[in-house]
Amino acid sequence: MPLLRSTVLVLGVLLVPAAAAAQPTPMRELLKLSCTGDYLEHCSMHAPGGPEVEACFRQNIRKLSRPCAQAITAYQRDKKRNRQVSGGH
Repeated sequence: MPLLRSTVLVLGVLLVPAAAAAQPTPMRELLKLSCTGDYLEHCSMHAPGGPEVEACFRQNIRKLSRPCAQAITAYQRDKKRNRQVSGGH
């Protein structure tokens, strides 16, 4: 269940409208490129970044494309590595 929660949180960050997001990072760009199709296919009836889209991704987690799942995994690894380097938990 923690992986599912992390996945949904990552996708929530991914789908935040560009104007509200911080400066894009290479990993965010990878997520955007890899997961936009999944959003459009499964959850486009919901506003990006909202709780409804997070619930939709949770509901469709097994239907996500392999590139999207791999991008999420890479993002999580990068985030964990950055926390370790910066001394965070």
